[in-house]
Amino acid sequence: MPAPIPLPVRQLVFKRWRKGESVVTLAEELKLSLRTVQHLIRRFALRGQSAVEPDYPHCATNKLPTDSDSFQKAMQMRQQHPGWGSGLIRVLLQEQGDDACPSERTLQRWFRRSLLSPAPPGRRPASDVHRACHPHDVWQMDAVDQLPLATGRQVSWLRLVDECSGVVLQTTIFPPALLESGRACGRAGDVALDFFAVGTAAVFAR
Repeated sequence: MPAPIPLPVRQLVFKRWRKGESVVTLAEELKLSLRTVQHLIRRFALRGQSAVEPDYPHCATNKLPTDSDSFQKAMQMRQQHPGWGSGLIRVLLQEQGDDACPSERTLQRWFRRSLLSPAPPGRRPASDVHRACHPHDVWQMDAVDQLPLATGRQVSWLRLVDECSGVVLQTTIFPPALLESGRACGRAGDVALDFFAVGTAAVFAR
């Protein structure tokens, strides 16, 4: 969409056109397109000096369609739910079978001209998560237990990952141990290869 012509430029085009200057001369000297000058002069010829003032105040987009069902429904939703944005309200209007549902930009214009405060941003602020800044500051341990393979066998593994670089430091794969009745309660079983025991587990009362 071309930029609107400022009022002083429109007045200058009108004065010089009244003096008999040609369209080509006005377009070249005022740095305007030939089509724009032709449009202005056509307005001046039909309406005289009153055509110098732009018609923005009489634009249809400045008028609110207060009698339409879409407007009434949209305003009611927005007043009852101040946190709902224009996009959500448009989706709800369409779900209600509103065939004349306006665009999201039109709804925003309606709400603004009805002096309704804008809805809060739809996206929540990103959480402030602090990651390690240097290698080996923090290690992450991930575990997978009894993962079935295509052969029907189950495996488990432990993996160490450096949080800063994302490098996998070590992965140890081992078969899952079976739990049998009658064994001592509260003691850890065999430790996987390359990992060390950290002590016995606490005994909880049954």
